[in-house]
Amino acid sequence: MKLYRPLSIAACAVTIAVTSSCSLEEENLSGVSTKKEWSTASGFEKKINDCYFDLVRIVYGQAEDTYLMVAEGGTDIWQDANPDGTNGNWSKLMRYEDFSSANGMLNEGYAGFYAILNSCNAAITSSERVKGLSQDRIDALVAEARFIRAHALFNIVEQWGGKYLPLHPTDSPISSPSCSKVNDFYEVILDDLRFAMENLPVNQEVRGHVTRAAAYHLYAKACLTYSTYTDGLGYADALSESDSRKLLEEAGKAAGYLIDNAQSLGVRFYADVNEVFDENNNKTNEEALFVVTHSSINAYNPRGNYYNRAWKHAEAYNANTSGIFLDGMVASYATEVNGFDVPKLAKGNCYMEPSKYMLDLYADKDMRYKAFFKDTYYVNKATSDDGTAYTWSTTDAKRYNLAEGRVGNPAFNITLGDTAVHISRKTVSQADRDRCRYAIVNIADNYADPARPLKFFPSLKKGDCPSLYAGTNANKPYSSSDNIIYRLGETYLLAAEIDWRLGRPNATRVNELRNRACENHDHSLDVTAGDIDADFLLDEYAREMIGEWGRWMTLKRFRAFESRIAKANPQITRFDGKVHYLRPIPDAEILLIANPAEYQNPGY
Repeated sequence: MKLYRPLSIAACAVTIAVTSSCSLEEENLSGVSTKKEWSTASGFEKKINDCYFDLVRIVYGQAEDTYLMVAEGGTDIWQDANPDGTNGNWSKLMRYEDFSSANGMLNEGYAGFYAILNSCNAAITSSERVKGLSQDRIDALVAEARFIRAHALFNIVEQWGGKYLPLHPTDSPISSPSCSKVNDFYEVILDDLRFAMENLPVNQEVRGHVTRAAAYHLYAKACLTYSTYTDGLGYADALSESDSRKLLEEAGKAAGYLIDNAQSLGVRFYADVNEVFDENNNKTNEEALFVVTHSSINAYNPRGNYYNRAWKHAEAYNANTSGIFLDGMVASYATEVNGFDVPKLAKGNCYMEPSKYMLDLYADKDMRYKAFFKDTYYVNKATSDDGTAYTWSTTDAKRYNLAEGRVGNPAFNITLGDTAVHISRKTVSQADRDRCRYAIVNIADNYADPARPLKFFPSLKKGDCPSLYAGTNANKPYSSSDNIIYRLGETYLLAAEIDWRLGRPNATRVNELRNRACENHDHSLDVTAGDIDADFLLDEYAREMIGEWGRWMTLKRFRAFESRIAKANPQITRFDGKVHYLRPIPDAEILLIANPAEYQNPGY
């Protein structure tokens, strides 16, 4: 697996050149100096576009997509899909076993966010010299750069703590980077977001360019997160209870304003949970606040014909006989075989699977399970003599622990396009499993040993859009689907958490989320204010937000790794609260600086 080497702070002088030379938007064939080019109206707008470049190229889609694992892995709701923990750095990240600065999973996020930061700093600094644009237009463009800078800094400080904090483009090597306090990071983050809330447009002509609604959301989330540093975690000065409360009040105002004014801010809370990740809404999602876009047109993608693959990591089907596999299932983009309609089937990575605790969080009437997870697979390859169906083989029957009487028996043939494998939440008896033509796998059986789950699990389908699969090889698929980074559903949860932290728990926002997910929307999933505590909120974040780039930081915000891992993920046995609330600075950075011991996080 090829990983990006971090764009080291020590080599940060070349960061602008790296991002510029790769970007189609930034190509300069005029012979005019770069700084002079950026001072023109067209050049400055191109420079703003460059702020988005590494969001797409490195962090959210077009590299190896390791940041999804960093953002979600090593938590209560995700487990290593390799029961032996031998999937290299992927397993180490998921389990905190032999987890060190040498782990390459950290490279893309660290490299990407610092590259994004440098591009944003260059754009913000350049704004002072721009000619030919009105001040309002300049402010609107700068607001985009400042939002993206705040987003990058937010991810850096929460994952890696108080580290190097440049606010101007770096044009010379930094051999001994200094560490800034967590407080310093948040001072910049919140100031940038205040500017963004005032100056971003409500709508943008280009999808993916940030709007005002996103700024309100991230401001609420950042204020809320910063308010938890009353314990001085990491390299932070502990906040007073008074300062923490002021931040929570600010967070509540921003979240409340966004929810109450969603329509005028250009977003919509979907009435039915099935709409939220319906693939037909992927390119026009009205609940999305901030998206990283990918295109079916290669020229629009930084890496050409190699784009979004983040959705693959939680896909159970990967043509591996230790998991969901059948001779009648093959990775294929075909939608018709021998006159029968069949669904597309792409080979996933099978790196991460939901914990049993995670799956048990959904009540029977909670439609989020069906809306967010894929539990059924279909025959798309005929093995029968007449070319219309799959005929059971001995190997397949043994894999699913089914009676041999089905082997070669036409009474058990499965017609092309019909169900091949179903993952059942309700335990089905062996007799009923043997009577069924297709394979039924009980979720309970997959997690019989909760520390060593098998590979027969429901696949997360958020972002998995078969109609947007790309390339010609379904065994090495990618997609032009967009990645939703922030959405309005999370704002409702932030509002509920803020009220709880302020000592005034309120179930209103939570119940709006739960009722839209409730079968028949009859309010039977509603809760009361008395039900809301830390564990309830963490459960509700899991139900609503699994796989959406935030679980690790959510557990950190609640200081809940120890309690939640003990409750939900017996696979993790080596979490150390004195070490693992921060990620290690990657070796690719540490080996290039003169003060590695000072710059590395404690315990690594």
